[in-house]
Amino acid sequence: MAPKTHISYLDTIRGLAALAVISEHFVIAYGLPCETPLCQQWLDFSPLHIWWDGSAAVSMFFVLSGVVLSLRYFRAGHIPDLSEFHLARFLINRMFRIWLPYLLVLLISAGLFVNTFDSAILKTSLPATDWITGMWHKFPLTPSDMLRESFLLKLPALIVLLPQAWTLSIELVLSLLLPVGLLLAGRGSSWLVFFGLLATSLLGVSIFLLHFLLGMTIARHYTDLTHYLSGRRWQRRLLLLTGLAFYTCGTFVPSDIFGDTAVWLGSGLGAGLILMFVLGSNDAQRLLSQPVLRQIGKVSYSAYLSHMAILICLTPLVLKFLEGFTENRLALWFGGWLITIVCVQGVSLLFYHWLEIPSMSLGRRVTDAIASIGKPTL
Repeated sequence: MAPKTHISYLDTIRGLAALAVISEHFVIAYGLPCETPLCQQWLDFSPLHIWWDGSAAVSMFFVLSGVVLSLRYFRAGHIPDLSEFHLARFLINRMFRIWLPYLLVLLISAGLFVNTFDSAILKTSLPATDWITGMWHKFPLTPSDMLRESFLLKLPALIVLLPQAWTLSIELVLSLLLPVGLLLAGRGSSWLVFFGLLATSLLGVSIFLLHFLLGMTIARHYTDLTHYLSGRRWQRRLLLLTGLAFYTCGTFVPSDIFGDTAVWLGSGLGAGLILMFVLGSNDAQRLLSQPVLRQIGKVSYSAYLSHMAILICLTPLVLKFLEGFTENRLALWFGGWLITIVCVQGVSLLFYHWLEIPSMSLGRRVTDAIASIGKPTL
């Protein structure tokens, strides 16, 4: 069973992870939809936390990236087929895929920031936290500061315009390490483990390299995993339950005792187990392939890029509008959250067609033009 080069239901998982990040930022901005301490504890310290567990979603991003970027090279088995891998083409396309849309959204965000910084903070019945009100009001930026935020490979310590960009910086670096990972994978998974531990412990590479390499390992064993799990329902269920337990470990494993690294490793392992479950479950694949969910997955990158600007500039206006209909805190919270999600999806659909697709197309034209330079003319 040769793995497909593009699997749409994996896009859906990325889209759902992006929704979790957006929901987490909404919760940080406006609190949980709770009026009792018991409700707060249920949503904050239980697996129910998964719907706004942005940290676990970040782990999912990196494991999923390792799967998606390397899967096409394991069509024939455990040894990667590098006959169609062209390093320069890959690097250029990756830059245009990640960096160019980021620069365009950064430019739009800079314009909104300039318009927002000196404006009055809109007060709403659902009170906003200092985290969100101060995001574009307490940190003045000069043009040179904005320019420094455009360089994804070395972002400043304080990221103001797109604070979520720290993950994109790591994602870009890790994806550029794909050629090394593929060469090591040809020798065996143990080489990936050795490289990951060496790079993270001695060379200072981000701990998320281990997530990325876990994704590559899953891609390397794609055929075996799908064949083994497809006919074993109870094993798949156990895999899912175990994966969810590790994925949400941040809710019950105190990072001040075990450290952030342990939590990141646990959620990364959980993300890998969940992905293995999905790869072996036709029912899960059909569910995740529903058109609405596929659409969320398709625009997930634009949603991730644009949601902070919408949360800062548009959500307060939405909440003010809803106050004209109700003063109930729960109704305001759910209305604000839902409309924010819908607005993010709408803007993301536009950005996908206006920014992402043209960026990818331009990257392909650039690589084609570079390839044609070296071809002899008749």
